[in-house]
Amino acid sequence: MNLVKWFRKNNAKVMAVVVIVIMVGFVLGSYISYLTRTGPQPRDTVASFLDGVKIKRSDLNAASGQLDILSMLNVYALLQGQDMQGLILGELLFAERSTRGGSPAVLNFIRQTAAQNNLSIGSKDIAELYDRSLPSTVFWLLLKEEAHRAGIRVANAEVGQLLTRMIPQLFNNQQNYQTLIGAMQAKGYAEKQILEAFGDMLAILQYAHVICSGENVTINQAKQLAALQGETLDVDFVRFDAEVFAKTAAEPNEEEVVEHFNKYKNIKPYTVTNENPYGFGYKLPDRLRLEYIAVKLDDIAKIVKKPTHEEMESYYKKNTALFVEEVPADPTDPNSLLIEKTKDYAEVVDSISERLVNDKIKLKAESILQQAKTLAEPNLAGVALEPENLTSKDFIEHARNYQSIVEQLSKEHSAKIYTGRTGMLSAADLQIDSYLGRLAVRGYGYYPVNLTQVLFAVDELAASELTRFDAPKPRMYESIGPAMSGNLFDARTPIRSVSGQIIVLVRVVEAAKACEPSSIDDTLEKHSLVFDPNEDKTDEHTFSVRKNVTMDIKKLAALETTSSRAEQFINLAAKTDWDSAITKFNTLYGNEAKDDPNDPNWFALDYLAAVRRTSNLQLNTLAARSQGSPSAEYFLNQARIEGQFTDKLYALVPADSNTPDVLPTIVEFKPNMSFFCIKDLTVKRLWKEDFDQVRPLSFYKQDAAQSQSLATVHFKPANILKRMKFKLAEKNDKDRDANEPAESEDAA
Repeated sequence: MNLVKWFRKNNAKVMAVVVIVIMVGFVLGSYISYLTRTGPQPRDTVASFLDGVKIKRSDLNAASGQLDILSMLNVYALLQGQDMQGLILGELLFAERSTRGGSPAVLNFIRQTAAQNNLSIGSKDIAELYDRSLPSTVFWLLLKEEAHRAGIRVANAEVGQLLTRMIPQLFNNQQNYQTLIGAMQAKGYAEKQILEAFGDMLAILQYAHVICSGENVTINQAKQLAALQGETLDVDFVRFDAEVFAKTAAEPNEEEVVEHFNKYKNIKPYTVTNENPYGFGYKLPDRLRLEYIAVKLDDIAKIVKKPTHEEMESYYKKNTALFVEEVPADPTDPNSLLIEKTKDYAEVVDSISERLVNDKIKLKAESILQQAKTLAEPNLAGVALEPENLTSKDFIEHARNYQSIVEQLSKEHSAKIYTGRTGMLSAADLQIDSYLGRLAVRGYGYYPVNLTQVLFAVDELAASELTRFDAPKPRMYESIGPAMSGNLFDARTPIRSVSGQIIVLVRVVEAAKACEPSSIDDTLEKHSLVFDPNEDKTDEHTFSVRKNVTMDIKKLAALETTSSRAEQFINLAAKTDWDSAITKFNTLYGNEAKDDPNDPNWFALDYLAAVRRTSNLQLNTLAARSQGSPSAEYFLNQARIEGQFTDKLYALVPADSNTPDVLPTIVEFKPNMSFFCIKDLTVKRLWKEDFDQVRPLSFYKQDAAQSQSLATVHFKPANILKRMKFKLAEKNDKDRDANEPAESEDAA
C-alpha cells in the first residue's frame, strides 16, 4: 500500500497517537529532570561559619522571608530614625530592597549625622558598608546567630506589645497591629514568624549596643571632655617671628644649605616631632597641573537679557509661596496672632528681577561650558575606540585643543572666556586657593563633590578615594565639570548674587607623586587661574626648594635675635606701656617685617578669645572623618600644631588658679619659630561644682560618641564575615551530608 495513502486514510488515529506520545514525553521528561537535576536545591550547603555550622539554601530562603516581613513592617524607616547603629544596620540589611537605600541622600544624611554628633566616621567607612559581594540575607543570618549565641533574645510577648505601640507611628496612623498583622497573615506569614523576625532585629541592635559600648568611660575621660567643652582661655599677646629678623640675616654658605636640605629632604613639611621640633621638611607632595576653561559670571551678566514683565509675573504666580510673610492679624496690635500674608507683586518685583537675572546668568554660563565640554571630547574619528573604554593614554593621544575651543565660543557668544594652565598644585594648594578651593562638581546624586577630591583620584596619583555615591574617577585630559561653588548647585534656592563667582571646566594634564626633590635647585610653578593676562606673579608663585631651605636656616640663626627682641619689648613695655612699646618697635623694626613699605604697622597687640584645647579624641575624629581626602594630612598637621600652641598657653596657668603666676611673660613656640609676649591670660575654669552638674551629660556624650562611632566597624561587611569565620562551600565539600545531592557550579 502506498504510504501517503495510508497516512491520509488513518490521519485521525495518527494524530491521536502523536498527542499521547507528546503528553507522555512531557510528563515523563519533567519527572526524569526532577530526579536527575543537579541545580541548586533547598538542602544544598552553600556556606559555613564559626565551628563548621552549615548554611543551606533553605536557610537563605528563610532569611529572605524574614527580611520581607521586616520590610512589610516598614522597619527600614524605623531604623533611619534611630541612632547611628540603627542607621547603619538599616543600610546593611535593606539598602538593596528599598528605592531609598544606598542613595546619595541617605549617604549625605549619615555624613551629616556623624559630623553633628562628632563621631569618628568618615565617607570611607560609610562606603565600605556597600562594598560587599554577598546578599543581605547572609549578613542577617550571621548577625542573628551572633546575637543568639551571646544569649540575647526578645520574647514574642514583648515584641507584640512594642509593635502594637509602634505600627500606628510607622504608618501615619493608617495601620494598627490587628490590620497589618492580618494583612500579612493573608499573604501566608504566621503571627509567630512576624514576631520572631522583629525580635531578632531587636536582638541584633541590642547586641551591637552591648559590644560597641564595651569600653567603660572613666571619670578622667569624663573630666577631660567636660574641661575641653567647658574651659576656655583668653589671651592678649604680641608675636615676634624669627622670619622678621631673618630677612636681614647673613646668607648661609653652600655647605650649610646642602647639609640642612639632605637632613630633611625626605620629610613632609610641618611634620613636628621631638627630633624635628621646628617641623622642617622639603618632600614634595602629590601635585598636578590643570588646564581650564573658565567664565566669570560678572562677564556673562553683560550678555544676558533682562527678564520681561511677562516672565516676572509668571514667576510670581508660580512661586507665591516664596513671598509669604507672617504679619499681626491686627495691624494696630503688634502682639496679636500672626497670620500668613502674600506680598503684593509690586513689593517683590525688584527681587524677582534679580532672581531671574541671576538664574539666567548661571544657566548661560553652564550652557557655554557644557558646549565646551562637548567640543573637548576626544577626536575618535577613524579610531576603533568607545568613549567609555578610553584610558588616560587614549585621552592624552586624542585630546582637543582648549585654546581653539575658547576662540570659537568667545566669538559665538560674544563673551569673555578664559583658558590656561595652572602650576603644579598640591591638594592643600587647591583647597586654600581663592578660586579653586570653593568649587565642586555634580556627583551621581543631588549632592556636589569637592573638586579637589575628584581631581586627585586620577590613577596617576590615587591620592583620594571616590565612593560609588560621589563622582566617576577622572582620567588624564578628561574634561571635568562644569565646576562651581556649592551655592550655585541648588536650583531650588534662587541665587542672591553672582558677583565674583566663576564656573570652570578643568582637566588634569600633568601629575606627579610625592617624592623628595631631585636637587636643591628644583623649582615649581604654583600659580592658579589667571584672569588678567597682564598680571605677572611669576616670582610670587614660584616655589624654590633652595629659597625655602635658605630661609629656614636664616630663621634658625635669627632665633636668638628674636628672643632678645621679645625680652627688649617686655622691658620697654614695663617702663612705659604696651601701646607705646608697640609703636616704638614698629619704628625700629617694622620695616624689616613688611614686604610692602605701604603696609600698616607690623607689630600689634593680638587677642584670642574663648580658646579651647584640642584633645587626641578630637584629632582622631578629624582623622577618621577625613579618610580618603588628599589634603587630610596637611590640615591634620595644622590642627596638631594649633593644639600644641593652645596646650602651651594652658600650661602657663597653675591648676588651682585662673592666671599665670608671672605676667607679662615670654613663650617660645618652635613649630612657628616664634616668641609670644603674653600681656594677659585668663582661664575660665570648670570647677568641681560645675563638673558635678554636667557630669551625667559628660559621661553620656563620651559613651555615645564611642559607641556610635563603632557602628560602622561592627556592621562593616568584611568584619562580620571575619569574626563569624564565614566560608563559602567548596565544589567538592568533604563534609557534605551523604544524603544531599552534589552542588552545582553556581551553588555559592
